[in-house]
Amino acid sequence: MAYRRTAHMEERVSRRKQEMITAAEALIREHGYKATTMQDVAQKAGTSIGNVYFYFSNKDEMVMEVIDHLCEEIWSGDDLEKMDLSAYPPYSIEALDDYLKITAIFKKKHFAKAILGGATYPGFRERLIRFFEEKSSRRYAKYSDFYEGIDRELAFACHFGSVINVMMKVLQEELDRTPEEVGKFLARWKLQARGLQVEAVNKAMADLDELINRVYSQHNTRT
Repeated sequence: MAYRRTAHMEERVSRRKQEMITAAEALIREHGYKATTMQDVAQKAGTSIGNVYFYFSNKDEMVMEVIDHLCEEIWSGDDLEKMDLSAYPPYSIEALDDYLKITAIFKKKHFAKAILGGATYPGFRERLIRFFEEKSSRRYAKYSDFYEGIDRELAFACHFGSVINVMMKVLQEELDRTPEEVGKFLARWKLQARGLQVEAVNKAMADLDELINRVYSQHNTRT
C-alpha cells in the first residue's frame, strides 16, 4: 500500500521547509553565499543537518529555492488588483507597478548582492533574470493597447535589458542611487520611450507620486 501524507503532514513539511529557506536567506544576506554552509542553515533553523539534506540535496539547490521564494514574494507584494485604479490611464498604472517591483527588489539588496557577486553556480543570476522576464512579458501583453504601432518584442527587450543593467550597476555600487530614484527614473524613461508627449509623461509621473502615497498609506493602515 502506497504511503500517503495527510493534509496535516503536508502542512508540517511545508512549514519546516520554509523555516530552512528563511534561515538560508538571513544567513546569505548577513555572511554571503560562499560563507554560508548547510550546517549553518541547520543550526539557525533549529534542526539537524540530516533534515536539511532531506529537503535539499546541496547548497545550490537550496539557494535556488530561496531565490524562487524571494522572487514570488517581490512580485506578489502590494497587489494592485485590490485597488480601484479605474481613474488612472494604463501607463500610469504600469509605471506604478514597475516602481513597486524595482523598490521591492532593492529591499532585498544585500541578498541580491551576495548571490550576484559571490555565487559560483552560473544559474543563480539567470534564474533571477528569467523569472522577472517571464512575469514582465505577461504584463506587456496585458497592456497591449499601449503598444499600438510599436514592435512589442523589441520594446520589451530594450526596456527589460535597461532595467537589468541599471539594477546590476546599483547593486554592484557602480551607481549611487536610492531605490526610489531608480524606480522613478526607469518609470519616466519607459514612458518617454513609448513616444508619449511631454504633458502625458508629466501627468503620469504626477499620478505615480499620488499612487505611491496611496499604496504606502494602505500598507501602513494594514500594519
